[in-house]
Amino acid sequence: MFACRVGWGSHEVTAWARRLCRAAFAALAFALVVLLQSLQPAYVARFDEGLRDIFVRLHASEQPEERIAVVDIDDGSIQELGPWPWPRARVADLVEVLVMEQGARKVALDIVFTRRGDEVGDERLALLLENMPVTEAQVLDYTGGRGEPLEEGMPNGGMELGAGFGLGSELSSRPEKLGYLQAHGHMANHEFFSGARCAGNVGFVPDADGVLRRLPTLSVYEGLGYVGLSDAMMRCATPSSPSDVAHPVDGFYSRSTWRVPYTRAQSAYTVVSAGDVLANRLPEGLLKGRYVLVGSSSLSLGDRVSTPLAPLTAGLMVHAAALSGLLDLRQGVVSLPADGSGVVVLWCLVFFSLAVWVVARGGALVSMAYLVGASFAWLALAYQMAARQYELSLVSPLLGILALLVTLVPLEWWLSQAQGRNLRSTLSRYVARPVIDAITKSGDFQVLVPQARTVTVLVADMADYTRQTSSVPLEEMVELTREFLDCITGPVLEKGGTLDKYMGDGLLAFWGAPLPCENSADLAIEAALQILADFAKLNARRAERGLEPIGMRIGVEGGDAVVGEMGTRFRTTYTAIGECVNHASRIEAAASKFGVSLLVGPVAAGMSSQHAIRLVGSLDIRGTDSQIDVYTCGELGPAELQKAIVEGEGTGNVYASQSLHQPKN
Repeated sequence: MFACRVGWGSHEVTAWARRLCRAAFAALAFALVVLLQSLQPAYVARFDEGLRDIFVRLHASEQPEERIAVVDIDDGSIQELGPWPWPRARVADLVEVLVMEQGARKVALDIVFTRRGDEVGDERLALLLENMPVTEAQVLDYTGGRGEPLEEGMPNGGMELGAGFGLGSELSSRPEKLGYLQAHGHMANHEFFSGARCAGNVGFVPDADGVLRRLPTLSVYEGLGYVGLSDAMMRCATPSSPSDVAHPVDGFYSRSTWRVPYTRAQSAYTVVSAGDVLANRLPEGLLKGRYVLVGSSSLSLGDRVSTPLAPLTAGLMVHAAALSGLLDLRQGVVSLPADGSGVVVLWCLVFFSLAVWVVARGGALVSMAYLVGASFAWLALAYQMAARQYELSLVSPLLGILALLVTLVPLEWWLSQAQGRNLRSTLSRYVARPVIDAITKSGDFQVLVPQARTVTVLVADMADYTRQTSSVPLEEMVELTREFLDCITGPVLEKGGTLDKYMGDGLLAFWGAPLPCENSADLAIEAALQILADFAKLNARRAERGLEPIGMRIGVEGGDAVVGEMGTRFRTTYTAIGECVNHASRIEAAASKFGVSLLVGPVAAGMSSQHAIRLVGSLDIRGTDSQIDVYTCGELGPAELQKAIVEGEGTGNVYASQSLHQPKN
């Protein structure tokens, strides 16, 4: 197994270590999500609810709510009929019109009559509360420990805790196990109205940010259970219609509070003015068969709360939303809130695992795009989950994604940069800058990993180096070697070759790695021809200085090789290993025996399509029983080639006639 090393301070980060780092960061992000989901710290809960509020507003339907109507004692009604409080007789008139003339199915009064009014009006209203499907409101006070408890009026509608709420005998005796809200006081209707058949609690406890998102399912006060106004309204029955009773679905009382669905926009409700009701200005049958809530939106009465739908909402509309939710529950349109934490865990497990895979293969930018896309994917899923009343942390997965975004992506970018620098540093010793730039741009940092490639190898060497340098001072030997290596290195790099190594007075180079190259043989031959041209100029300069010319041998052969960074823990080098490397070296050594400066092996000759290749003879490969044909390039000229044929000698056979391989179109 080969590891691609990246400098990290004085250490090395191997490929497996990078995978371990990615997995560790993903695991930490996953643990963060699970922890936040479990602990629900205040700041996370605040963001959760804020995001859910946005979803509620987006999901709220404007389809008309045909089951419910709202009678509003609005500013217009007050201006028309006089200031609040109205005479009890007028309130009784309003209830009679709604029940007897308009045919309302049930009526709930979001009004508390703590004091007596006019005697006739009180008597009429009391009779209506006792005999008609009319529910009165009362406020339970949950703010205990703040001085004297609130005790005004007489609470009504309290029920024994037990099977009626589906609690069982144990929980009915110890309701605190379910955390029901314990009331410490009350503001109820005057005892004159204690004969009312139905009464519901309108008290509530807003969330920490002041928004009313939940209502108590059941409140406990002085050992009795009290339900909310909408619940009491559905339960309310009369002697004339004793079967018209609707209880919430099973399991409704298994939790202390209930998240109001707010599935409908306020514009979906039929809202009529109390003045229009009393003046008989409503279309016939508008309220027939509906649940009717009576209350006030007048700012002068101050019954306003903040809800997910709006920062300032009439309390009456909260009860309308709660009633819609209870009716939807019974009809199966919505369900009771369910635990969605398992969905959070499963989703994060899948997407965070994929993040590790994407980061490993895509780099920083692709990873960033994936994480942004994952955020939108989660938001889409969270929107659907919130619409279906699942209780889950909506923000925790986003915080987990953010954790990956600020840790894993920067780390991957830094490691990629470090790997790129290491790659540049390594390859700069072997290839030209354009090749390095192309590799860096492609993002393929695995080029250093040993792999099989088809390459063309060039070996160049100075002829008679020992004789040339044995009698000259050391400084001249160094200068001669430098000039010679400059002469043979430049064309290799210019033609996109990879400089494998210097071998004393020669070099070994190849084409086809680290970047694949379809015309590697032609590029190698072009580099060889350029070397010979530059070499001729070098000899001309030496002649001007009175120095004897020096000889040159070049061997070119192609084939398969293993190319990559190889070595030991003490030292590595980017190199090519294969039979074609050995053959190129043998061919280069035999060039002088054939009397030519450039000798091309059979594989490279077959791969070339841009040069005229001439067969010059055959060569026995030392250490093997094989013999190969060798060629030279026609661009060297017939005169030089004829000289090679006539004067050549050595281990091969020189042919008197040559086969010309013309360039391919």
